[in-house]
Amino acid sequence: MKHTMIKSLTALALVAGLGVSVPAIAFASPTSHASSTTTPTAWTAFKAQWKTYVQGLEAINTTYHQSVQSARATYQAALQVATTKAERQAALAALDASLVVALNLRVSAITGAGDPPSPPAGFNGTVWVTSFQSINETFRASVVAAQSTYAAALAAATTAIEREAARGALETSVGEATTAHANALTALGPPPANPGQPS
Repeated sequence: MKHTMIKSLTALALVAGLGVSVPAIAFASPTSHASSTTTPTAWTAFKAQWKTYVQGLEAINTTYHQSVQSARATYQAALQVATTKAERQAALAALDASLVVALNLRVSAITGAGDPPSPPAGFNGTVWVTSFQSINETFRASVVAAQSTYAAALAAATTAIEREAARGALETSVGEATTAHANALTALGPPPANPGQPS
């Protein structure tokens, strides 16, 4: 059961990463008749700021993923040398504590990253990117809230049933957020042509 929980948490961390992507097409260079025009400086500056912001979020997710994998490896190593029920329970308690720390650090880091930079007004992509960012911010907020609730529940859990219930609640919340995120992106539609050109 614990192995399944760790795999689920790792998968959830990867799913959470869906809310930090930069749509390459939104930053595409001008095409066709606009190909001779250079992308205005304001949009170029915004593009660089947004990429930096997204790279920071991706780094947070990578750090969290590595923490979960490290906790898993430590737990497996402890199980290999455990010879009593008490030692196995101690290893499990240490794993739970490590997962709580990792989740709380991720929640704090994502919250601390703040909102993404806003696109400059007056460009083809301004409205689309603003909506795209809003959809991702809502998704991240939902995942962070779910992980924060899970970390608190895991820290307070004293039985396997309580831990399993907390994991189930986390999976449900993240699943709902993922569905809402996908639906919102579908409704948004593709970005406009030549987003970096004045509208």
